[in-house]
Amino acid sequence: MILSQNIKNLILDKREKRIIHHRRVAEIDKINDPRRVKIAEMVQLSKEQKEAIDEVYMKNYGSKIPYIWHQYYTAYTGNFDPYYVPELLYIPEFERFMNIYPEYVKVFEDKNILPYAAKAAGIKMPTTILTYVCGLFRNKELRVISKEEAMSCIKDVGEVFIKPTVESGSGKGCFIASFHNGIDEISGKSISDVLDIEEDYAVQERLRCHESISKLYNNSVNTFRIITYRWKDRFGCFPSLMRIGKGGSTLDNAHAGGIFIGITADGKLKKDAFTEFHDVYSVHPDSGVVFEKHSIPLFPKVLEAAFQMHETLPELGCVNWDFTLDENGTPILIEANISDGSIWLSQMSNGVGAFGQDTPEILEWIHKMEGVKLSDRYKYRFGR
Repeated sequence: MILSQNIKNLILDKREKRIIHHRRVAEIDKINDPRRVKIAEMVQLSKEQKEAIDEVYMKNYGSKIPYIWHQYYTAYTGNFDPYYVPELLYIPEFERFMNIYPEYVKVFEDKNILPYAAKAAGIKMPTTILTYVCGLFRNKELRVISKEEAMSCIKDVGEVFIKPTVESGSGKGCFIASFHNGIDEISGKSISDVLDIEEDYAVQERLRCHESISKLYNNSVNTFRIITYRWKDRFGCFPSLMRIGKGGSTLDNAHAGGIFIGITADGKLKKDAFTEFHDVYSVHPDSGVVFEKHSIPLFPKVLEAAFQMHETLPELGCVNWDFTLDENGTPILIEANISDGSIWLSQMSNGVGAFGQDTPEILEWIHKMEGVKLSDRYKYRFGR
């Protein structure tokens, strides 16, 4: 039995190394996209800056890293920080080493399950009218109903937001519908056609944002991306950002053409907002709001809600939370993404390294974890 388990562990370790290798290759391919290379080349790091990077990484990580990520992040705000952490080390390693319980990751990324955890934490989520889960329709009371009953309960519901609930992100598959007399007035399709979706999904009431948010742009639900991480016996948070729609789009995601901007802990927006490929806006192109003069006074409540959610789920090492504020100023959790996180958004929009003063210790831990067997990772979980 011991020999059998040792062989199994050896196979799992080799598989894990392959996964990490492939993910590192994917990040290298991503940064070598000609569009990103062009942005990075807008900045030439000085000899002193390169030496500062080398000092941080040689001392704490044990080896040098390519400079291109520091160039790339610096190009957005113009601010250099040797504590920038490259995506090369984030998704392939830090995120994977932190979220060591894949079963929890799989469960709580399901947008049909997350509401249970939010309810336990006392955090509001959008009102769900209908869900489709593993081939079954459920009403808002979570009772199984027929497709005919499902169509009946939303035939005159008005505007709703429909989104996939598993293996989704960046707004993919999300859309707004407006049902009257069994017809979606936006697409012209019948309810039956609209609901002809193979994957699990949820139909939710369309949110209306707080005036401090809708003033920026009112065609989309503009959200705050808050990334929290567990470090030993406490929880940390990356510098936060806000994502805002534009150009008539109903989505705020950067991958869907939205813009993103850093926001301070007390709710003040930074000077410039960016698109994924470095279009820069100091003023919103549709509303005309000057970002640097705008603030979200209730943002501290959102930060508090994000920490409350993570404290409810301490089994998770790092989580990307998407929040907004409703019309009454109550924080609303939109969703949680645990895999393929967005350290790049935080660093590019704020012009500082995501981990701040935790950076040296975290780099040391990543280096240590690279040599730890998969079966032993739990001994060093969350920075131990």
